[in-house]
This record gives sequence, structure tokens and C-alpha cells, in this order.
Amino acid sequence: MPGMNVPFFRIDATGNELDYVREVLESGWLTSGGKVQEFERRFADAVGAPHAIAVNSCTAALHLGCEAAGIGPGSEVIVPSVTFTATAEIVEYLGGKVRLVDVDPETAMLTPAILADALDRFPSTSAVLPVHFGGRACLMRTTGGDGILDLCESRGVAVIEDAAHAFPATYDEQHAVGSPIGSTACCFSFYANKTMTTGEGGMVTTDDDAAAERMRRMRLHGIDRNAWDRHHRVGAGWEYDVVAAGFKYNLTDLAAAIGLAQLERNHEFHEARKDLVSRYRERLSGLEGLRLPPALPHPDRDAWHLFVVHTDSETGVDRNTFIEGLAERGIGTSVHYRPLHRMSHWMRTAILDPHGYPGADAWFEGCVSLPLFPAMTNEEFDAVTTAITATLSECRTSTV
Repeated sequence: MPGMNVPFFRIDATGNELDYVREVLESGWLTSGGKVQEFERRFADAVGAPHAIAVNSCTAALHLGCEAAGIGPGSEVIVPSVTFTATAEIVEYLGGKVRLVDVDPETAMLTPAILADALDRFPSTSAVLPVHFGGRACLMRTTGGDGILDLCESRGVAVIEDAAHAFPATYDEQHAVGSPIGSTACCFSFYANKTMTTGEGGMVTTDDDAAAERMRRMRLHGIDRNAWDRHHRVGAGWEYDVVAAGFKYNLTDLAAAIGLAQLERNHEFHEARKDLVSRYRERLSGLEGLRLPPALPHPDRDAWHLFVVHTDSETGVDRNTFIEGLAERGIGTSVHYRPLHRMSHWMRTAILDPHGYPGADAWFEGCVSLPLFPAMTNEEFDAVTTAITATLSECRTSTV
């Protein structure tokens, strides 16, 4: 039964990665330095942000963003239940309390309607962490003034965006995710399977000068001057001050070198992902037992980090059996995500909604993320879709 082995994700590092890493190795400076500063400038330009602060993970970016927004002991923070645990755990790092809310069952995202209801019912909310899921941006602003940011501004509630899935998505036809729209911070991930990578890494963007200064200092122990400045600027003195008890969240020049090479190919990667999504829709449309994600009116605005399908148990296709069948045929998949309200830690510590989570539960039921990466060959794509067709048929037959 095993056919061609196709992983869930494979990095494409066939650009300038090796050349830029070699430059760093030959420079004699491996930690945060000139390459990190260049990476920050170029990423800020890519999304149209006044400030971009490079860090060693999106978790670090979220932690710094929430700290800069004033989240601390006693803060109640709204987090959608469908997300990776990092979105919520950074609230606990700061002594705050996580309040889990439901999501839209079609997109797995927080919507203005869900948020408005939550803010009305829970007026003690200090901040909201909307998650741009799978590559698609939440509805942050509307002409009618009822977007997520609009609602929060009218109530004095801080917003920190989790954009781990959302580079290079856009909010609308003009504004990239990460551009200045009014949130305290927008946090990106460069983990190995993201739309671009530094191996491990992240970035936080903001248009708030004070927040940017705070996050820059807090990412490296609360020191008021970075080591690159102290050791490389002509005439620089050795002295520095520790102005706060900060963290160890800086990105290295080695990682930034990879990021610069990946960023150069951002458009190419995005086009390849969009093409794969289009081909998936064409090839998998109409297959009994499989539901494709809704077609978007503006597909160019989606970063297409994930392509999530849903199995239909009513046709006899069980999600776990489907995943096992694909694995036996050499096809890697993933599940994004088991909702946090079903996780043991958050069942104990989060503030759970007495109304339940029907949207999150509906999303989780049958969701499967298919392989989606720019380096996928035509032969690999054919292997994936052939395996899906065969596995679906096998699942349906076994229940007859």
C-alpha cells in the first residue's frame, strides 16, 4: 500500500540561505547583530510597520506584546479556544487569567459578533488576543465601526494579534497583517513549518513607539543597550544599565540570515501556495465524505499557511481512520487544533464559557490539515490526492 512519501511540510532553502549563513560565520559575530537589524528593517518594510522587533519565537513575541500592553496580575484576557496553547500560556506567564471564547465553525476564528457578545457579558476584560487562523486575517476593522479593533477601542480593551499563521496575509486590499491598524502588537512565527522560517524565531510589529522601546529592552534582560552597539559602534562605551527584569528572547544573526533569504522569496512562496490550494480545490471537489474550506471572495488576501479539510462522519469517514489510511500510504497530515477548552490544563485554569463552545467543537470534528508547501512537486501532489481518493473509498466501504 505505501506509495510516494510526502511529508506534511518540507522547507525550501534553495535560495541564498547558505550564502547568508556563511557570511555570518565568517564575520565572527553569531548572536544578535547586523543581520538581525537588517532582517527587522526588511520585514518592517514588507508589512508596512514603523517597528519590527525580532525574537526567538512567536511565543516570545506574544509575551513581549502582552507585557507592553500592561497585562499582569488580575487581567482577564479573551483567547479563542481554537489556537495553539502558546496564545493562552503567555497570559499566565504575566499572572493574568485566560477567558476562552468560541469561534466561527467555518473559519475557526474569533468574529466581531462573538467578541461583542463576550465583551457585553464579561465587562472586566482587559485585553483580547485574536488569532489569524490558517493564513486568513480576522475582521479587525469595518466601515461600520464594528470590527474587532473597533469594538475593543470603544471599551478601552487592548488588542494583541496572534499572526503566527498570517504572513503575508492582508486585512483588506491595502493593509498587510502587521501594518498599523491600532493594535498594541502583531506577532509572527518563523517556526520550521510556517510560510517562511528561521528554524525557530518570530517577529513583533507595532506603531507604538513606547511599546517598541519596551519590547526591545525586555527581549534581552531589560538591558538599555544591546551588545552589538556596545562592541561595534566606534567610540561606544562599555557601560549599560538594567532597567527591568527582562527575558532572553533575542534572535541570532544565524537565524536572521535564513530569514532574510526566505523573505526574499516571499512572493514566490505565496504564489506556489495559492496554486496548490487552487489545484486541491479542483482535484478534491465533490469527493464524498470530504468537505473543503469555503472559497474566499479574495483568495489573494490569505497567506495559505494551512489547507484544512473536514471528514464527514455521516458518510462513514472517521477522521482518525482517514489520517491513519493516509499515513499508511506515506502521506503526512496534521490537526489544527484540538480546542483549548478540551485540554486538561485549560479545563483546570481558564475561565470557561457556561454557554459552551459549539463553534470550536464543530470545527474540531473531522478537521485535517493536508500537506501544503511550495517545494511540493507535481508527482507529490498527485500522490497526495490519489491517496485521499483511495482512503476515502476505503473508509466508506468499511462501514457498509
